[in-house]
Amino acid sequence: MSKKFTKVDLMMLIVILIWGLNLSLIKISLKEIPPIPFNGIRLLLSSFLLILSILIFEKNLYIEKKDIPKFILLSILGHTIYQFLFIRGINFTTASNTSVILGTSPIVISIFSSYFKHEKIKSIGWLGIFLGFVGLYIVIRGKGEIHLSSQTLKGDLLLSLAVILWAYYSVSSKPLLKIYSPLKFTGITMTIGSLLFFPFSIKEIKELPFPSISFQAWLWLIYSGAFALSLSLVIWFMSVKKVGNSQTAIYSNLQPVFAVIFAHFILSEKITSNLVLGAMIIFLGIYLARIGKEGKID
Repeated sequence: MSKKFTKVDLMMLIVILIWGLNLSLIKISLKEIPPIPFNGIRLLLSSFLLILSILIFEKNLYIEKKDIPKFILLSILGHTIYQFLFIRGINFTTASNTSVILGTSPIVISIFSSYFKHEKIKSIGWLGIFLGFVGLYIVIRGKGEIHLSSQTLKGDLLLSLAVILWAYYSVSSKPLLKIYSPLKFTGITMTIGSLLFFPFSIKEIKELPFPSISFQAWLWLIYSGAFALSLSLVIWFMSVKKVGNSQTAIYSNLQPVFAVIFAHFILSEKITSNLVLGAMIIFLGIYLARIGKEGKID
């Protein structure tokens, strides 16, 4: 595996920057728009933009009949159920617990990827993945205590299941990405998942006080749908297609680092020494993960 900084690395850093900023902007929007209708609207917006892009750049939405069940299954697991678990989970646990649990996704993705024989990861690669999680833990410890208690157990379990579903969704995309573009795969799975999610959010959407919701709240919702979902997921699966799941997933440990930096400027949250130390360890983990992959197993 090349040790050089590539276009894929740059694209994934852009994704993590988008996601890091997204967390602060969502906090602002959620003061006026509750989570379920917020998610329902942004998922539909993202689906519309993706389908429009497919029609513009690829001219059709065609997929093989034999692949339809796979698309439907991954749509339900990776979008519909995942969004429910995520939204419900964060309501029953702490922000620190949420970050730690979501931070296990590179480990779970790498385990799945190895199990399904999509990638073979050397010991140094596993060390890099582990260091990425250690760095993430240090960053989070600088922001607040991590609580393991009966009060947070429900949320912790829901988020843990969400991580497993996301990992399965990401890893299972690999065979389909050999046939379909990242844009088409993301657009179709997002649309199916969003349409199945929408009926559960329509009641709360109808009850929104539309005239009193600020332009800023709508603007950040649009940002979240257009960039944090549509653009970022297409880039994510472009990276999965080019370098594999484990190397793509390790970048997600940088999200809390950039989230804290953006929150410092937007929400006046404090930057601690843990952030600097944790970020350095995460970057080391990314480097080791990049050189620790033996190659694809097709």
